[in-house]
Amino acid sequence: MASEPSESSESPAAPESRPQSRGDNGGSGGAGGRRVWPWVLAGAILLVFLVVGVAVLAAVVGVSGGSSGSASGSESWEESYVTGEGESKIAAIPISGTITGGTDDGAFSTGGATPDALRSQLQQAEGDPEVEAVILEVDSPGGGVVPSDEMYRLVRDFKREAEKPVVADMGSVAASGGYYVSAAADTIVANPSTLTGSIGVIFNYTNFGEALDKVGVDPEPITSGEFKDLASPANELTEEEREIIESQVQDNYDRFVSAIVQGRPLSEERVRELGDGRTYSGEQAASNGLVDELGGIDQAAAEARELAGIQQAEVVRYEESPGLLDSLQARITPEEPEAVKVIEAAGIDPAPEFQYLYRPGW
Repeated sequence: MASEPSESSESPAAPESRPQSRGDNGGSGGAGGRRVWPWVLAGAILLVFLVVGVAVLAAVVGVSGGSSGSASGSESWEESYVTGEGESKIAAIPISGTITGGTDDGAFSTGGATPDALRSQLQQAEGDPEVEAVILEVDSPGGGVVPSDEMYRLVRDFKREAEKPVVADMGSVAASGGYYVSAAADTIVANPSTLTGSIGVIFNYTNFGEALDKVGVDPEPITSGEFKDLASPANELTEEEREIIESQVQDNYDRFVSAIVQGRPLSEERVRELGDGRTYSGEQAASNGLVDELGGIDQAAAEARELAGIQQAEVVRYEESPGLLDSLQARITPEEPEAVKVIEAAGIDPAPEFQYLYRPGW
């Protein structure tokens, strides 16, 4: 009779061991590792793009700032050749478009003619020993009372501090605030067909009260005083409110007259006769003393050379070259709504201001 095998003589076969894969930890680590690596790689790539993006943005801002001609005066304006020759230079500074009090700082420039831009350009002309004179190329219907006066004072102070003559060269339009700024020049040159004059002040007020009533809108401002909401477009002007505004219009008009009297060989009485708001052609302006000479940039350059006491000079125009940031800003800035364009074209301003502005047909 066969005996049963003893426990000690034979033992059951050990289970076959499974090779452990690289990175396998307890049978589950491999799959987890495979899931983590893509996220780590993606995070590293994003970090690289972030660092590179910040570096590029910093470089773009630097390049844009270097060509923006901002108000700080530390930036330089590019010079483009206009006419003439010689070792000396005459700086031609454009004053084009509506005069506003906005900034002129690269991509965030408000456009038009601003005191900030003029200040920066005059500082460059003053600091350049080769610049013997300045020509203001005025092609503007004017604009706000305050920025127009600021630009007038900038020109007047430049003449005194830099001791360099200034000639105003009027383009198609140099009216109201455009003439105000020109009056600070030593000599004014205009084309015979230039539209100038329009000496006076305008305050555009539009009463939307009836229109608001039709759509059921009833503004109820809470003010600290009787005249805090003076000239609100929701209400018709009272007689007392009208008197307040008219007194301010007169103050600003008197300042306009005073600026012309200081800059032109005209009496106050004569300026007030001419300054009834009408426009003049360049030829008419020359005949009544508002302009000195008729001509263009060549005539203005000749006047500038004579005032500076030099025989020859190269006329260079100070221009702003858009930087990369300006281009990017232009692409991403949304277009102005049509309704806003229509309102602006009609001369309606929801926040009216006193202006030295020529606005035909209004």
